[in-house]
Formats: sequence, C-alpha cells, structure tokens
Amino acid sequence: MNNQTIDEVVVYCIAGDTYQKKGEYSLAIENYSKAIKLDPGCAEAYHNRGYAYQQQEEYDLAIKDYSKAIKLDPKSAMPYHNRGNAYRERREYNLAIEDYSNAIDLDPAKAAVAYCNRGYAYQQKEKYDLAIEDYSNAIDLDPAKAAVAYCNRGYAYQQKEKYDLAIEDYSNAINLEYKHAFIYCYRGYAYYKKNDFCKALVDLGEAIQVKPDHAAIYLNRGEMYNRTGNYDKAIEDYDNAVRLCPNYKTDFVDRKFIFGGQASVEKAIELLESVVKDPSYSESFAAYYAGVSILYSGNKHKARRRFEWARELGFEDDDKIAEHLENLKDRK
Repeated sequence: MNNQTIDEVVVYCIAGDTYQKKGEYSLAIENYSKAIKLDPGCAEAYHNRGYAYQQQEEYDLAIKDYSKAIKLDPKSAMPYHNRGNAYRERREYNLAIEDYSNAIDLDPAKAAVAYCNRGYAYQQKEKYDLAIEDYSNAIDLDPAKAAVAYCNRGYAYQQKEKYDLAIEDYSNAINLEYKHAFIYCYRGYAYYKKNDFCKALVDLGEAIQVKPDHAAIYLNRGEMYNRTGNYDKAIEDYDNAVRLCPNYKTDFVDRKFIFGGQASVEKAIELLESVVKDPSYSESFAAYYAGVSILYSGNKHKARRRFEWARELGFEDDDKIAEHLENLKDRK
C-alpha cells in the first residue's frame, strides 16, 4: 500500500470519527467502509464502523465488525468490550461476559467500565455475588467515576435484602451527582423495607422532582402516605398516578411496580372506595374519585361516565376532570 493510499485511509477514518461524534452514523459508516475498501487490514476502521452500527441498533453488523477487528488485532481490549456491549443489548449475557472477561484480561488497569458492564450481565443472570464483586472492582479502579457501579451494586445488595448496604451505595452514587429518578426510588424502596417511611417519602419526593411525569412514583408514594395515615395526600397521589399513566390496564393490572406490585394497586382502590362510600364527602367528590378508582381496574368507559357525572354535579376542580377526559381519548 503506497503513501497516497495510506493518507486516504487516514482521511476517511478521520471523517468517519467526525461524523460519529456528530451522531451522523450513516455517514460515519460510509467513510469507514471506504477506508476498509482501501485497507482491508485496518482494525480501527472495522472497530469504529462496528460502533456506528451499534448506535443504530444494527447489532449483527456491529458484532461482525468487532469480530473482524479482534481477528486483525487480538491484543486490543476495546473491540472485545464493545462486542460485549452488543451481545448484552441482544441479551446474550454469556457471550457478553466472555467478551468483558477478555477485555479485562487484556487491559486490567483500565477495566473499570468492563467490570461494571460484566457486573450488569451477571446481575441479569441473577448472579448477584459475582455482580457485587465486579462492581466493587470497578469502584476500586476508578472511585471518582463510579456512580453507575455504586448504583448497580446497591441494586444487587437490595436483591439480597442487604438494605443498609444498598442505601449506602445509592447515597454514594447520589453524592457523585448520579441523581436519576430511579435511584431515589430504589433508595426509597430500601428505606421502605426497613420501615423508615419518613426517609422513603423524602426520596420519592426527590424522584418526582427529577421525573414529575412518572406514574409509578406517585402510586408508590401514595401507598406510603396511606400506610402512614396521611390519606388526603395518598388520594392526591393516586389521582396523579392514573392521570399520568399511559395505559391503565397494562400499568395498573398487569405490571409490577417498584414497591408493592399488585398490592399497591389494591391498597389504592381500597382507600379510594372508602372515600366514595364516606357520607361526609359531597356527591360530586364521591363521583370523581369513583372514576379514579375505576381506572385502576382498567375500565375507562365506566370511569368516563363517573367523571362526566361529577362534572354535572358541580365538582369543584373541573380542570382535573378535563384532564382525565382528555387523557381517556387515547388510553387503552
């Protein structure tokens, strides 16, 4: 291969890298392919094209390119690691674990991410002790960037019912600015299992601040308020849950939520029905919350009639009724 050809290969690879950084993966693939055509032995071009395919969720093509890169440069850890990611996306966890292990063996000093990803693969296979070991290795190698490892290790501890260790890890992740809604939910769940409902409520409130449109968070906080005797707040959260829920039947009947699963739904219905039957409430109030209760069982047609009846009876918050009726147009 002459110098001019080498220069062209470099130019195409640089162009591919540029498009890759801009998220223009099709153009990146086009340029890497031109580089490969000129130099079929360019492992870097195969690897980078594989990554571009992976970003487009074309995992078969990505794996094929990573495998070619590995064949051309078997001592490079990155193609093994990224091929492991592609296998993980296809839920082929045994193959993912094998690739992550190869990446770790080839470059143990820089293997924090590989340890974390292998831990996740073990976790999906419910091998929590192996997952915890890998997350711990990731944290030891790079404690300043270990937020995901702390979070995932916390979840693994939680599955083993080691709630104090889970809370400690979630807190470490949050201190490293990993403040996603789900991590507050998980830590809240750990507090919940320890019967520390006050701290659980605080965490669920934080989760709602981060993701105010997540129905399950409201449902679980509603259960918490219900358990602590704050029924007004519980009812409000149950109402928010069904107004945010995209598919009542699936989300409230078939799906398991973070805390209590179907039991959370049953507690919500029980409280709402007690309100409906309480003679101290107005007829319009009872009609409205009858609609909310009915939605938890997935009967949108009956719920719509209750909301319309509440409106006819003069329920004071017509905006809530309007929002429910609007949402019901597209709900299954």
